[in-house]
Amino acid sequence: IAARDFNCTVTNIDISEGALSDAKRDAANEGVAGRIRFEKGDATSLPYPNGCFEVVISYGVLHHIEIAKRRRFIQEACRVASEKIIVAELTLEGFQIIHAVSNFKAVDLEWLETELNSFGEVDKYVGTLMNVYTLFLFTKENLC
Repeated sequence: IAARDFNCTVTNIDISEGALSDAKRDAANEGVAGRIRFEKGDATSLPYPNGCFEVVISYGVLHHIEIAKRRRFIQEACRVASEKIIVAELTLEGFQIIHAVSNFKAVDLEWLETELNSFGEVDKYVGTLMNVYTLFLFTKENLC
């Protein structure tokens, strides 16, 4: 979506080869494969320098990560982002519809909001099936 709608370059990271293959196919179908780098990796231990991405987007990822590793995921996203982090995560209702039968565990959205707020200012969009949180890693003071 970012490569198509915002004409930017994207690094797609996933621990699953199958998910990466699906993403490559989808990118080719959208005509944006040339603007996306696909890398197999663990989002709780990213091999990138601090602040190397302007924006980090996590779209429905957290509930796929073990509960014990979710804080580390947020920390890594904050470490590699220089401007903002966008986290879209299923509400309990959305989780129950999409993952009615699965081994995944729903994300405690109050925990998520508190965790993100510990890093900076957060805007929140509350949806029926998914909430979106935008964490701004800069302040008005350091923009002037």
